Amino acid sequence: MKQFEHTIALDAMGGENAPDKVIEGLKLFLDQERNIFFLLHGKEEAIQKSISKFHIPKENYKIIHCAEEIKDKDSVRDAIRTGKETSMWKAIDSVKNLESDLIISSGNTGALLVISKLIIKMMDGIDKPAIAGLWPNLKKTSVVLDLGANIEFNEKNYLDFSKIAAELYRVIFDEANPSVGLLNVGSEEIKGHETLKNAFAQLSEAKNNFIFKGYVEGNQIKDGNVDVIVTDGFSGNIALKTAEGTANYITTEIKNIFSNSFFGKICYLFSFPIFKKIKNTLDPRKYNGGIFLGLNAPVIKSHGGADALAFYYSIKLSAKILRGKLISRIQENFRDQNG
Repeated sequence: MKQFEHTIALDAMGGENAPDKVIEGLKLFLDQERNIFFLLHGKEEAIQKSISKFHIPKENYKIIHCAEEIKDKDSVRDAIRTGKETSMWKAIDSVKNLESDLIISSGNTGALLVISKLIIKMMDGIDKPAIAGLWPNLKKTSVVLDLGANIEFNEKNYLDFSKIAAELYRVIFDEANPSVGLLNVGSEEIKGHETLKNAFAQLSEAKNNFIFKGYVEGNQIKDGNVDVIVTDGFSGNIALKTAEGTANYITTEIKNIFSNSFFGKICYLFSFPIFKKIKNTLDPRKYNGGIFLGLNAPVIKSHGGADALAFYYSIKLSAKILRGKLISRIQENFRDQNG
């Protein structure tokens, strides 16, 4: 029997167009490599139909039948109270039971976060989880967190998440000494609320496992001068939604300008290779996968509206996280800190 590097649990019923998008995304990944095994949690008949449609190799998966699923409209309270037989819950449980190393779900974000925290538990020394995301910039890609898990932050959270996100950046981008900045309304030390200023002072004086660059303003995120940007979940989510809306506005406006006249259409034809390159660089599907950090195992939240290609990228990201031994590196970092 073939030995696999890792096992990934997939919530096959989460998000729109499931399980087809999940299984097709899996197919795209297995077309590239077959060294990872997958536990497919969900309604067996629906999953099997998708598997037949996309021709998934038998040796790379096992179906775990779950008759129920958590819907996007379900409240977190209801998900916890009645969700123990759902595909999401069972997938998370498989990590706790050491049957899998990581879970990916496109399902209800709040339910995924709370149930993961309930079952997998927080790492020793870390108070709360954060959601990290990949963010394209003019030089490469940044890691930004928190993108919505925590509205309230204290100084310890800023310090903890700076260290955790620096390790994530090392694993994903093979960067030995990443830089970290705190999102703020200005770059001067006197700006920002007291909690942020206290965190700034502590990070400036601490012996860090990264280069601390100080404050980063919102309009500087795109520059790529800082690898990791840390903020509270309230500000981070607003920044994320603003960036998504701005990108959508720009692409829509460009499309309208070129399509409104015959001359514009001719110009577009000549410029097509350039616009294709820009579209490929900014394609949000390539950055799909919010990483829940601070838990005892990796949890990846794929966008609910993600298509098969986006889901493929979340699997690809997951494989990189597992091969880079992110969790053990974070745990070791905090043991050294507390030792």
